[in-house]
Amino acid sequence: MLSVGKSPSDLGLLTWTSEGRPGDVSDEAEEAYRAMAAALGEASSVVLQERVFGDLQSAGGVAVGRARALGTASAAWVVPPTYVEGAPAGRRGLAGIHVLTARAEDSRLVTEGERVLGRAADLPGARLLGLYDVGRLGSGPSSLGPQEDAANALDAAQRTLESSGFSFRDVIRTWFYLRDILDWYGPFNRVRSEAFRRMGLMGGNGDGAIPASTGIEGRNARGGWCTLDLIAAQPRGDQPFEMRRLHNSLQSEATRYGSAFARGMALTLGACRYVFVSGTASIDDQGRSTHFGDFEAQTRQTVDAVGALLGSAGASLRDVCQATAFLKNARDARSFERIAARMGLDAVPTVVTVADVCREELLVEIDATALVPGDASPPRQRV
Repeated sequence: MLSVGKSPSDLGLLTWTSEGRPGDVSDEAEEAYRAMAAALGEASSVVLQERVFGDLQSAGGVAVGRARALGTASAAWVVPPTYVEGAPAGRRGLAGIHVLTARAEDSRLVTEGERVLGRAADLPGARLLGLYDVGRLGSGPSSLGPQEDAANALDAAQRTLESSGFSFRDVIRTWFYLRDILDWYGPFNRVRSEAFRRMGLMGGNGDGAIPASTGIEGRNARGGWCTLDLIAAQPRGDQPFEMRRLHNSLQSEATRYGSAFARGMALTLGACRYVFVSGTASIDDQGRSTHFGDFEAQTRQTVDAVGALLGSAGASLRDVCQATAFLKNARDARSFERIAARMGLDAVPTVVTVADVCREELLVEIDATALVPGDASPPRQRV
């Protein structure tokens, strides 16, 4: 099913969620991309970022269906997607697709040699940059350790940003997908914190310029340890523009326990506000995991924390146009559906995948993007 984020602004959000119908994964991918290409064409937009979730064995079939569907629309979709291991619960195949689009006055590809790394887009009030799987730029031989791979990915991202006229201070959102996350999440945090200190992003008392982020389990087809996607933004012209770090009344700053990311970021473009909610789990205001072994209680606390973060930016759960739920155990998928429905998430376009969260005891993590339009129009429609 396709969900289209509606707004009078120039940023759009498309989410395809798989309904798990039997058949070849390439056919389902073709159906998904035909629907998304039609929605993109109606808005005269280009793709800034695209993340595909499915089991790795299905990556080839998804690519075939994508190529069949896009055809002449491929110019808008020329930036390759990030394919992340994120199998749907209880089966193989495609779990879903998240796409960020821009109705741009001008756009250009970001390349290195013949490799397409992302796209820069000029909007009336902002200049945006979307980069995909920056980790591949820093990947070395297969013997390279995870910490070195992550450090190289961050260095490659910094170089690519600077070559396009941006810096990490302009980055509003990152997504890290880490192979075998439970084996090295602590070292990963140290690598990221050191990189951000070197860039001058780490401030005291939660006032640093670090971006919102998701850090979750996820292998990639190339065999690297670290996949990194990001979105950066700069003001352009005289329309309203603001990037603001958000704080969660129910959770401590992640920097208090050594993880360098903001709980969320709000981006104001013209009359619209976009709220990027970092990966959120059942963690209290002291940074401690809660409700050990209780999936339902962890899910309730996670959703409450997402709602509190949204509230700090004048948004609510009904404004969410794009969400991902990561479940540690596939057997909890039905429970998640029931709990989500009771808490008002049943109408939220959510891609549900199976993946380890950053701590062994955590059973669920949710990230989200909300859109608060400047008028009374509904924030999304289902197709």
